[in-house]
Amino acid sequence: MRQKIVHVTEALGGGVLQYLLLLANSQARAGDDVVIIHSMRSDTPSSERLDRLFDPRVRRRVIDMKTAVGLHDLWTAPVLAMVLRSENADIFHFHSSKAAAIGRISAKILGIGDRVLYSPHGFSFLKKDISPRKAKAYLFIERFLHALGGHIVTCSKSERLYASRLLGRSDRISVVENAVELTDFSESDATRGRRAVTVCTAGRVTYQKAPWRFSRIAKRAKRDAVDFVWFGDGESTAVSEWIDRDALELTGWIESSRLRKQLAECDVFVLTSLWEGMPIALIEAQAAGLPAVVSRIVGNRDVVIHGVTGFLANNDEELFLYTERLINDSALRMRMGAAAREFAFRRFGGHKFFSSYVRLYRQLLNGPQGHHPVVVSDYWIEGAKK
Repeated sequence: MRQKIVHVTEALGGGVLQYLLLLANSQARAGDDVVIIHSMRSDTPSSERLDRLFDPRVRRRVIDMKTAVGLHDLWTAPVLAMVLRSENADIFHFHSSKAAAIGRISAKILGIGDRVLYSPHGFSFLKKDISPRKAKAYLFIERFLHALGGHIVTCSKSERLYASRLLGRSDRISVVENAVELTDFSESDATRGRRAVTVCTAGRVTYQKAPWRFSRIAKRAKRDAVDFVWFGDGESTAVSEWIDRDALELTGWIESSRLRKQLAECDVFVLTSLWEGMPIALIEAQAAGLPAVVSRIVGNRDVVIHGVTGFLANNDEELFLYTERLINDSALRMRMGAAAREFAFRRFGGHKFFSSYVRLYRQLLNGPQGHHPVVVSDYWIEGAKK
């Protein structure tokens, strides 16, 4: 059934961009009428690059949505409401907190709340760089907005558990796990285990990713035949404060296709984040056949099977010790890397991701009768009709 789907996001970079590329392009290829409404931030690719990345049938509209909360939102809200009204879509899918906040209020005013989905990509109230008072305020706002209507789509089982406990109305909270296009991943480099060990990570250098942790690991573990690489970049102040260039290489921004080829030439992936939704970079690393050492947080623990595809670390010392263990044991690296690739290919494919959204959209359009939250995984299905 052909549908008109409008995606709205204030942020169109990093993981949100990869998510929308996979979803919107799949929807356009399936014959849906797809529109993406977004703003242009410092981390948003140029319009020319976005046109190359998205299917030509995906239409984009740019409006100014600021990241910070302020008086400008009084202007943004009616503008977005007019745009939503003009599009007259079957489904309105909001991404990330800011666009979803403005969008859900606009949807309520327009009387289209029953056709709204919200993908948080990591709840704001779980951030570690804000005060407890601000976290409580964000939680209050999320509860208020959830009460207005619409359906929350979390990207991991852990995120759904938090949402159900803290926001209520679990019948309007589902899971569709993040995914990647697996056809982009070739077999791992055959020279792994017979050359210098490369330990890598990927993403934007921000407080969320705890880059000082990766720098400390690199400084302690770096020696002859062991290299550390951070694929990505960040604001100059963040880089200068948290990245030790004597201990690791910072590559700067690279295209996704090149990143995936680079991952195949690495040996260990380390992700030291303080909070996540479900990191796409980690899924990509596992699909590339890399054993991972990650902080034991929401999202990470949904991707890595401790002791099988990598290690979940409870603190900084464990992050270092597990990384050292993999550096020193090539057989363990190869075994875990093979398990990681096999697991990723079974669980995080783009086809399952797209078909899960087809099902969820259909449930939303058919109304509440017989609706059950969709939870997608090979390993657990909760509340879904089989």
